[in-house]
Amino acid sequence: MAFLKKFFGQKTDSQSSLYKTNLNEIYNKSPFQKKQISSTIQDQKKLEQFELVLEQQIIDLEALKKLTWRGIPNEYRAKVWKLIVKYIPPNHMNKIINNTLRNYYEHMNEQERDENERKIIKIIQNDVLRTQPDYKLFRDPRIQEMFKRLLFIWNMRHPMSGYVQGINDVASPLVVVFLNEYVPIDFNSFDVPSNFDKLPEEILIDIEADIYWCLCKIIENIQDYFTANQPGVQEAYVKIRELIKILDYPLYQYFEDQQIDLNHFAFRWVLCLLIREFPLSLTIRLLDTYLAEGDEMANLHVYTVTNLILKCAPEIKSKNMSEAVIFLQNLPTKEWTEVQLEMLLQEAFVFQDHFEKTKGHLKLNQGNTNRSSIL
Repeated sequence: MAFLKKFFGQKTDSQSSLYKTNLNEIYNKSPFQKKQISSTIQDQKKLEQFELVLEQQIIDLEALKKLTWRGIPNEYRAKVWKLIVKYIPPNHMNKIINNTLRNYYEHMNEQERDENERKIIKIIQNDVLRTQPDYKLFRDPRIQEMFKRLLFIWNMRHPMSGYVQGINDVASPLVVVFLNEYVPIDFNSFDVPSNFDKLPEEILIDIEADIYWCLCKIIENIQDYFTANQPGVQEAYVKIRELIKILDYPLYQYFEDQQIDLNHFAFRWVLCLLIREFPLSLTIRLLDTYLAEGDEMANLHVYTVTNLILKCAPEIKSKNMSEAVIFLQNLPTKEWTEVQLEMLLQEAFVFQDHFEKTKGHLKLNQGNTNRSSIL
């Protein structure tokens, strides 16, 4: 695709021979240059690495996070996610999780709802119907009912923020991953599994509780995205603008000239952790890396959003405001591969590593349009 060619420019032989580690080089690096190892060999090696860590009597969470950053095999993803968000302990003891499940069940009892609660339920119902509309799994009545219930319980247990649209998107990958522990999910089609109707209701309730508590753990790291006035989103905008100004001043100036505000297109990107911008299989892979970051998840997310905007620069600079905003609101990323997503994340990590280490020492020459000269 021409779009992707613009995103990942090829280096010349002379550039390769004069390779130096700087952000400008990494920003323009093509993900297709590295010789690919057989995916079968890679997958087997990855499985063995995870097995070694997960078989430990007390699991080394730091080692597990390092492996997780580059993606988790589907077979182990549910357990690994629960471990790295600290929903289950690393010593294989079930007592804590059993108590947590019982705590969730206590909030499932039906009771009379007041008018405000009925309004929230209506909002949640509408959002559930719109969640992951491309996949049949999310149209299944049992999944939808489970989804509605756990989001309403979220609303009841978090009175300071309540339910906010976007939480449904963050929860959607959890539905797939934790359901896959009990019935095999096709991670390409995300159809309803053939034996899903045979899944006992008590198992589905356990899955629901897992989704809920892991969702709580994830949102702890981005709580300010969902509180009143969403200060976390506004702080993310400030940092994204600063980074664009440093990394690609002509793009920053283009946004200024065209009066394009990040709120025109990036609100959904930031709030929903880019989950709506990629196919579900890639958003699950994206969460592997985000969850591995722990308390730094929101920070890496800002750099990932910034990197995605930078990659759009060649496509949008020739457009007027309305054309650019339409493009940014409907990115042609649904055809992306895991290789391209991993390149996006790796570049974002390099930006983060550089700028966080040099915080307070960055100077911007606004008249200079060459990124490498200001880094």
